[in-house]
Amino acid sequence: MDIKREVLEILREDATINSKTIATMLGAAEADVEAAIAELHAQGVITKYSAIINFEAMGDDAPAEAMIEIKVEPKMDFGYEDIARRIYSFTEVKALYLMSGRYDFSIRVEARNMKEISKFVWEKLAVLEGVRSTETLFVMRKYKENGVIFDNGEKQRRLVVSP
Repeated sequence: MDIKREVLEILREDATINSKTIATMLGAAEADVEAAIAELHAQGVITKYSAIINFEAMGDDAPAEAMIEIKVEPKMDFGYEDIARRIYSFTEVKALYLMSGRYDFSIRVEARNMKEISKFVWEKLAVLEGVRSTETLFVMRKYKENGVIFDNGEKQRRLVVSP
């Protein structure tokens, strides 16, 4: 397997692992791992590192989240790409996907509370040209995200990954 692909798999599972540890895991030179990571950044393959946060375990109020399904009516010469650009430009939108099925797009949004998400939908999203309908599904509680199970009262643990 290509060293870049192997590095990506390791970083995808845990982005906090340093290049020396990755080199040991792969039986490669640390300089080769660092070069691969630098190249992946330069190519735009690695775009960001982030943490998975269990707000309930912190006792903090979590931001409100919702999945919103959107039906659109693309216009000639201004198809899905144009509508997608207008949707992902909103700061509330954390993820945007073109989907198959009943809806054209699915987005994940965050705001301080459910009322702000509702306001986002009726003031910004539903009024966009080309948007025919929306369906908002509020996230009530997270049980698992990116392979991490959130157990209240129990220590957060990662799932065992086997080849």
